[in-house]
Amino acid sequence: MTVVRIRIIAVGKDKERWVTEGCEHFGKLLSRFARIEWIIVPAVRVSAALTPAQVRQREAGRIRAALEKGLLVALSDRGEKCDSITFADKLENFQTRCHGIINFLVGGAHGLDEAILKKADAVLSLSPMTFSHRLVRLVLLEQLYRAFSILHGRDYHK
Repeated sequence: MTVVRIRIIAVGKDKERWVTEGCEHFGKLLSRFARIEWIIVPAVRVSAALTPAQVRQREAGRIRAALEKGLLVALSDRGEKCDSITFADKLENFQTRCHGIINFLVGGAHGLDEAILKKADAVLSLSPMTFSHRLVRLVLLEQLYRAFSILHGRDYHK
């Protein structure tokens, strides 16, 4: 099986060093299973003149410009909730359908625009809890590593 490219398209720069270090850690661990690529699109500067919906809409344009072929998985608090075993099963299914590329979308502070959610092949939630959009990056990488560990019979997931 060829190594899948996982493109994480995220809105806004990471401002927390500990999140960056955690992402680097899991990125190294994941390198035996997948090729991780980060695409950071600029966040829209929030002002009183823009509603959250307008911010999401403008960020959606930036996300669309960064998309490539492959499967599109949007992360949203309104998405399907699954445990780690179910997520591993979904990841395995994504790999069979993705033509080598899985795009994970992480929205900005106001989430993802409805048009992006409708365009996605899957919409998933990482938890019933709400996380900051920056922390979601780290949680996503950890869950990807856990899922690949499950799929490859490694002990990490226990």
